[in-house]
Amino acid sequence: MSNTEHVGVMDAITGRHSVRAFTEEPVSTEQLDALFQAARLAPSSLNSQPWRYKAVVDKDMLQLFATKDVSRTQTWLAQAGAIIVCCADTSGYVRDSQASAFYYRENDLITGDSMDGIEDYVERESSAAASAQFGAAAMNVGISISFMMLRAIELGLGTCWVGMFNEQKIKEMLNIDSGLRIVGLLAVGHPASDEVVEHNRKSLDEIILS
Repeated sequence: MSNTEHVGVMDAITGRHSVRAFTEEPVSTEQLDALFQAARLAPSSLNSQPWRYKAVVDKDMLQLFATKDVSRTQTWLAQAGAIIVCCADTSGYVRDSQASAFYYRENDLITGDSMDGIEDYVERESSAAASAQFGAAAMNVGISISFMMLRAIELGLGTCWVGMFNEQKIKEMLNIDSGLRIVGLLAVGHPASDEVVEHNRKSLDEIILS
């Protein structure tokens, strides 16, 4: 798809597909900023916004992402114009959820049983196991990543969500804080082909419960 700022939401949804072949054209700083602007506007539980992103554009570093130790030899990753490392701040997720709940209560924005439910939820999250906190924060990060993938279509870019990676290796490579967890990688670049890809999706009858 050519560069355009006039793509409808449904066009972006139907036009998005996993791209694993890119041209050598770089992804610009302005394009990355546009993706991050889309990401930050995503909704999140109690407005916790637990997403943290790091963009990698250095060619030598991109080559490392394609190795066995980092991605089980997904060699196509080296072609990407950028790889966005998508992280969850689990402690920040809990802290900011608590702050939102306090704000709602103090300002009577939500009252009664609904407010009690929110505070019960926040209390459960604050005492939950680290794996449960990560799962809740990661769900919010996933929504934010979806916003980036759709914005990329507007910018004439292709993306591919990557879930197979060595988290510890990447954190060491990029000096990512130990308190963050990597949810996934988002490869971004200019698609090498304009080929229209058919989506293999279940029918509405299969996904709508009667």
